[in-house]
Amino acid sequence: MKALQGANLAVRFLVLELGALAIAAYWGYESAEGVLRWVLAIGAPLLVAAAWGLFVSPKAKVDVPRPVRFAIELTILGAAAAALASTGQEMLAIGFAALAVLSGALNYACSS
Repeated sequence: MKALQGANLAVRFLVLELGALAIAAYWGYESAEGVLRWVLAIGAPLLVAAAWGLFVSPKAKVDVPRPVRFAIELTILGAAAAALASTGQEMLAIGFAALAVLSGALNYACSS
């Protein structure tokens, strides 16, 4: 079980957390023109990182109950999937969302 948990944590960080940041930047760049394109491409990942750091990360600044943290996590990752879908990458968005739910559920079940 420890090996599965370790692999899941690696997937969560390398694919989901870093992926959400990349998706936010991609969405920002694709969703606007001119200066706003760059504001969103830089600002959206900063917003994702701030929300994750405040509520979801292992060293979260705001301590919330596990179910609330799980809901916030799924909201952030779901927003990333929706942003990806809005750029025309529907299949990637579905895959990202499915992986987020699977990994989040596994992490929730294994953490105490």
